[in-house]
Amino acid sequence: MNTIQVTTVVGPINYTEAEIVRYIEKAGQVDRLNQNLKDLRYQVRDFFGEGEWSDGEQTINKDDVNTLLVNIGCDKLTSRYSGNFTVTGTFTIEVEDEDDIESIIADNLSVDCYATSDLVVDLIEVSEIRLED
Repeated sequence: MNTIQVTTVVGPINYTEAEIVRYIEKAGQVDRLNQNLKDLRYQVRDFFGEGEWSDGEQTINKDDVNTLLVNIGCDKLTSRYSGNFTVTGTFTIEVEDEDDIESIIADNLSVDCYATSDLVVDLIEVSEIRLED
């Protein structure tokens, strides 16, 4: 195994060929990262430079910002939406009195949303109750 000796202020240091090759590869990676960073800076500068400025201010829409973010390798800005949904289901239950069904369902039914969101169940309504034999 070949070694290369480098003399430093703290004394000589011996490196193997593999270590030197690894340092050279890392230096190349650092050069590429620096070039990518420089490119990203110019993309951001161009983005703001191409817009229309009025009294030192600029209006930018979210779609354009998201395009820039995707181009520089970032996640898009998110938007908050709200709405209504309907969950339809069926049940079979044994009870002493039909009048108990709605309260049993309302007390024991849950709807979960595993996404990062707020979900509120506003109304649980039981309909079409029919007696089975």
